[in-house]
Amino acid sequence: MEGDQRQARIGCAPLGPPRRARAPAIASLILALGAGIGRAEAAEVRVGSRTIGEGYVVMAPAASGEGEVRLLRRRRLVQYVNLGVYELLPPKQADQWRREPKDGQIEVVASMRVRHDFGDFRRFASSAPGASGPLLQSLDGRQVDLLYGYVQGREIGGFFDFRAGRQFETSGLDWFAFDGGWARVDTPANLSIEAFGGLAVNGNDVFGWPTWQLDGTAGTPQPGLGRDMDIARSPMLGAALASSGLRRVHARVAYRRTFTPGADTGALNRGLVEPTGEADGSAQPLTTAVDQEFVSAQLDLPLFDGVFTPFAAARYNLGTSRLDDLSAGLDLAVSDRHRVRAQYLRTIPSFDLDSIFNLFALQPLEDVRLSYQVRAGGGWTLQGRGRVRVFRSELAEDEAAARTRALALGWGASLSALWRRHRFAARVDGFAQGGEGGTVAGGSLDGQVRVAHDRVGLDLRTYASGYGDETRQGWAVAVQAGADAQVWRGVHVTLLAEEMVTPYLRHAFRGLAMLGFDWSMRGGGR
Repeated sequence: MEGDQRQARIGCAPLGPPRRARAPAIASLILALGAGIGRAEAAEVRVGSRTIGEGYVVMAPAASGEGEVRLLRRRRLVQYVNLGVYELLPPKQADQWRREPKDGQIEVVASMRVRHDFGDFRRFASSAPGASGPLLQSLDGRQVDLLYGYVQGREIGGFFDFRAGRQFETSGLDWFAFDGGWARVDTPANLSIEAFGGLAVNGNDVFGWPTWQLDGTAGTPQPGLGRDMDIARSPMLGAALASSGLRRVHARVAYRRTFTPGADTGALNRGLVEPTGEADGSAQPLTTAVDQEFVSAQLDLPLFDGVFTPFAAARYNLGTSRLDDLSAGLDLAVSDRHRVRAQYLRTIPSFDLDSIFNLFALQPLEDVRLSYQVRAGGGWTLQGRGRVRVFRSELAEDEAAARTRALALGWGASLSALWRRHRFAARVDGFAQGGEGGTVAGGSLDGQVRVAHDRVGLDLRTYASGYGDETRQGWAVAVQAGADAQVWRGVHVTLLAEEMVTPYLRHAFRGLAMLGFDWSMRGGGR
């Protein structure tokens, strides 16, 4: 996490992917599953875990109120477990060590997360102002998330791909997760046909994932929470057409629909009720409703061997009859050292179609971005970015006056310089933004050196920022120190400490520690 981001930020070559620990019982289960799929003569098993501990404080309103604040301690522990079995199908030829990708392959992958907060942030009394305990309980009470877990087939028969289990998918600017099946067929006409179906991942399930909770329903289950505390199930169906095998055209069009069947439509959600909103707390049978319905599209044209690449993506909301998300731009490689990228972004919040937020007038957020990167030689890389943000609003002087569209602009700019050698890297960043919303400016200085035969990386970073608007001003200065050490092959320890000073906090110490294991093995006759 933070350690990996710091390595990527200053550009040093990391010691490898985050290291993880063996889980023998689960690994044996996956090996047994792999043994049942053909003759897995040389299957590769990767088992890993990452343990992260973190401690810091946050400000919250005091129980007495009247503008007073109190510091709440957070002590968080997160455990990731990642499992995978690869190359379950044996080579076709007797003299091959590995099966050719074009001959097809079957894999099993899974990832689970367990987390808990031991600090008083979670124990804060629910009756106090700003109480956070109920919020955490409603969204993350179980603290166990199955991020993904599925069986995957690639290029089966040279034209068929599939996945079965919990999976997440992206299509242009649309992204979602579901429990079910997905399949793709490649045709000789350079066109692939996709179809999928299953149940939408619900953040309130025992092994749910709160990231996928539909906006407009945060803190509550999907529509139709029954009196017996059952949760309504929402099927998700979709299909897509995409180009395949074309060098200069990457295109895709997809459709997705998520709905919640009513109590009278079949076995799914039978017997569930929903509140009527009456003062007596009465309820009625759950009615059928569409939660989301989108059409998404994406187009990339890498022309002239990737020198000039225009791109565009969009997502249209059929439920509200509006374009929710749009992105368009171009990437230009002027030479081997110079690259320019321009992009326009437009997005508007998308809510569950049952949510009352759909009744409000929502204005889109619009960005125009431009970046320029040059490899100056001698280990130097320079980059500049600029951004203009457009804010639109509807205004009227009186009821009879015609509405006029007001326009406000915000801007931002940043410059960075990176110098990198084999065992040392340094980076300087500066940024500023202003216009609508106030002014913010700051910068940072990063450095990393690798010692002990490249087994230990030492990091030091300092950054400062200042901000101000019509109501208040402030500043912050922070220093970070960290280290990443390869204790053994496949075993890493990462430590990070930060001290920040602001006008509101004399000390804002934050500590993070991560222990990771990443081991793999090959089993079978080869």
